[in-house]
Amino acid sequence: MSKQTIIATVVLLTIERSREVTISDTVFEHEVPILELIHGAENVNVTDDDYHAIELPDNATQEYQRLLSKYGDKYKPVIDQVFPGGARDVGKELGMSLGRDSFKKQSEAVIHSRLPPRPGEKQEQDDASNDAAVQRAAAALVEAARPAAEAPSITGPANPPPAAEVTVDDGSEELTHAELREELTRRGIEHKGNASKADLQQLLDDAKEVDGKTLGG
Repeated sequence: MSKQTIIATVVLLTIERSREVTISDTVFEHEVPILELIHGAENVNVTDDDYHAIELPDNATQEYQRLLSKYGDKYKPVIDQVFPGGARDVGKELGMSLGRDSFKKQSEAVIHSRLPPRPGEKQEQDDASNDAAVQRAAAALVEAARPAAEAPSITGPANPPPAAEVTVDDGSEELTHAELREELTRRGIEHKGNASKADLQQLLDDAKEVDGKTLGG
């Protein structure tokens, strides 16, 4: 934490606006008395008194001006009732130096649903981010060092299944009994229906030999 800041506690609370309407909000702890005067203490219920913590500039005058800007002229008497000494009382409540008015109204001045990290958590988050970055870089180096055959493809699995074997009939493969009969019939070669596979194969081989001689001249 910087010496120019203080840590302010953020609480989670509910405000009962009517029997039908209850709202939930997060505010600085020192704003709770203001809300209790505006809505009635019985209608303001703190559900988590250490919901978060935020660093604020060590400047009570700036924080007092922030309160006036947030609640407006309508509730200035309420703020003055809680902090009758103005910025000096705000400083006593939060342990702030008096400072000077340098407040500029901006969205960060009022707490909304998205809160920054607690003081001290930011460094831990940065360290975690750095560790993650180192791990990603190391993984990338390992991936780059892998052989191309092992590298995963962006269009398919790293080791795709072998393609289906395609067989081309060049006449050299061994045919079954039925295939031999079919081939001989296709070629118009007469053969006995009860001929053995060896006899059918011989007839086909003889026919191929004749074909070869014919093609060879």
